[in-house]
Amino acid sequence: MRLYILVLLSLTQFIYAQNKQNWSYKDNTAPQYWANLNPLYLGCAEGNQQSPINIVTKNVSKGAAQFELKYSVAKGVNLMLSNHAFKMIYPQGNFLEMNGNRYQLKEIYFKTPGENAIDSLRGILEAQLLHEDSKGHKVILAVFFVEGRANPIIESLVKNLPTQPDKANFIANIDIHKLLPSDLASYQFDGSLTTPPCSQGVRWIVLKQTMTITQSQVDSMRDITGSNARPSQEIFNRLIVN
Repeated sequence: MRLYILVLLSLTQFIYAQNKQNWSYKDNTAPQYWANLNPLYLGCAEGNQQSPINIVTKNVSKGAAQFELKYSVAKGVNLMLSNHAFKMIYPQGNFLEMNGNRYQLKEIYFKTPGENAIDSLRGILEAQLLHEDSKGHKVILAVFFVEGRANPIIESLVKNLPTQPDKANFIANIDIHKLLPSDLASYQFDGSLTTPPCSQGVRWIVLKQTMTITQSQVDSMRDITGSNARPSQEIFNRLIVN
C-alpha cells in the first residue's frame, strides 16, 4: 500500500511538472518547438485552425456576424504578468453579444509585436480581449495599435507594470472603451489560442480600424516580457469573412 501511494504521488508530481509552463518565445522552447515540449501541446503543430494568421483581404468573403459590446467603466482591474504577457483581469458584468449568445469579458492580453496581420501588416502592439460563454466557448476581439499618440489606458498600465509572474497590481478606474476604435468593422474567422496548448474552437474578431500608442509605451512592456508574438499560422481552407 505504501509503495502504491509513493508511485501515485510520483505520478501526480510528474503530471504537474508536465503541465507547468515550459514554453517561451525563444531558443529551444520557442513556438516552433512547442509541440515537442509536452503531449498536451500537440495541437500547436497538428491543428488546422491555428492562430494567429495573416488575413489576405482579396480572399475575404462577405458574411461577418453583427456583434454588440456591453462594457462599463471598471472601478478597478488586476494587472498580472502571466505566460510571458501582461494580462488585465476585468470584473464581471461586461459582455460581447453575437448570434444570440452572450460572452463575458474575462481577460485582456497585450502582445508585442502584434500577432495577427492584415495583408502582412501588424500592429506594434495587439490587445486581445478574451470572452467566454457559460459553456466555455471563446471569442477573442483583437485590436491593432500603431505608433502615434499615447493611449491613456496603456499609460495607466505602464505606470503599474508588475515585474514578477502572477503578482497582481490593482489599477483603478479603467474605461475599456478607450482601448477600442469607434468603428467596429471586423474580419472574423475560426482559430485557436495563440499560446499552448493552442486549443482550437475560438472565434476571432479582428478589428479593421487601428488605435495609436507610443513606442515608449510598447518598450515599457516589452522590456519586461520580451517579444511575445507567435508567428502566423497556415490558413488552410478556413473561411474569413467581413
